[in-house]
Order: sequence, then C-alpha cells, then structure tokens
Amino acid sequence: MLDHIIRQAADAGNKQFEKLERVTTNVANLNTTGYKVKRFEQYLSVDGQIDGVERVDTSQGSIMVTRRELDIAIQGDGYIPVTQPDGTIAYTRDGSFSKNSEGFLMTNRGDLVGDGIRLPLNYEKLFITDRGEVQVKLAGKIEPDTLGQIKLVTFANPEGLKSIGYNKLVATGESGEAAEIETKGIRQGSLERANVSMFHQIDHILRLNASVLSNMKIVKFTDDVYRQAVNLRQ
Repeated sequence: MLDHIIRQAADAGNKQFEKLERVTTNVANLNTTGYKVKRFEQYLSVDGQIDGVERVDTSQGSIMVTRRELDIAIQGDGYIPVTQPDGTIAYTRDGSFSKNSEGFLMTNRGDLVGDGIRLPLNYEKLFITDRGEVQVKLAGKIEPDTLGQIKLVTFANPEGLKSIGYNKLVATGESGEAAEIETKGIRQGSLERANVSMFHQIDHILRLNASVLSNMKIVKFTDDVYRQAVNLRQ
C-alpha cells in the first residue's frame, strides 16, 4: 500500500514537470508570430495511473499593426499553405512574408507562399485584399493588376496538426486533410501575436510549484511511516 502511494506521488510529480515543460515553451514563444498555446492535461487512466495528453489552444491571437506591406494577419479561422524547398506542403499562420531575388512571395523560412506568387520588380505599390488577392500598381497604370491569391485552408481537427518547427505545421491522420475555405479576414500591414497570456502562464507555474511540493511532502511522509513501521518490527 505504501509503495503504491509513493509510486503515484512520484508519477504525479513527473507529470507536473511535463506540464512545466509546456509552460516554459509557451513563455519562450511569447513573441512568436501566430504561435498557439500548448498545455498538458492530466487524467486518470483505467488502470488507476495518472496520464496526460498535450492539447493546443487554436484560438485567435491579438492583431498587431506593423504597417509593413508584406505582413498579413489572418482574422478568424484558417491556415496558409506554403510549399517547402522539397516540394511538400506545410501550413502556417505566420504572415511575416518577404520576397526572394526572383520576386516570389516567401515565408521567413524560405518557403513559397501557396504554390508561388511572383511580384514584378518595378511595381509602385503592393495591395493584399481581405480576400487574400495580391495586387500591384505598376507605373503608368491606374488600376492594379492581380497576380494571385493567398488561399486559406482548414482542418476537421486543427489540434491534430503536427508541429515541425519554425512555426510550421503538417497534416496528420488526426487532423484530417486540408480543406480550402473562402478566404476572408486577411489584414495587410498586420501580424497575429501569439495567444499566450503571461498572467495565465505565471498562474500555472505557481500552481505547478505548489503541486510538486505537495507530492514531495506525500513521498516524504509515506517514507517516514514506512521507516517507523520497519523500526517497530525490529
């Protein structure tokens, strides 16, 4: 019985450290564009053991105005498909774009936005509409030319997307396949901030600290009882 109590307390302590790992990751990504909060939820398994699963909060982050013409923020649902150098597709909500030497619209990790939107070298002004249409005004022209569209996709279960680093995600069996949705709510000259609340993260740290200390006290108390029982037998 005492061994079981010690094992459960030690296991609970380990799970608290797993929670702490998510909290520290959230704090480290406070200024990462479009980052989504991760949390570790505990539950009691059918065999009486404490287990846990990582969850992702996919809610909208606040919008920060940058006034940079190549920055966009997604207001609402959706992910931007990007083509990686190896030709595979990933997804992101990080709209801090740039253009490469050939004029293609790129992410800050060198991925093509969509399947490739090429900007001419001599444009005077760039417009990205709320529907994601990329338009440029050329010298001598009154009306802007439309070069392409930044499309958005969604998933049946966005929490099932797998992070591959650098603010990129890939589809999995849990997320389902990407489904194109009507593009709307694109805001040029803005970026979506991480949906991390420092107040909530500090609260989590304080609660985790109290929980770890409590588990340590349980282990120590149980160990003391065990030692006293052994001494009584002697």
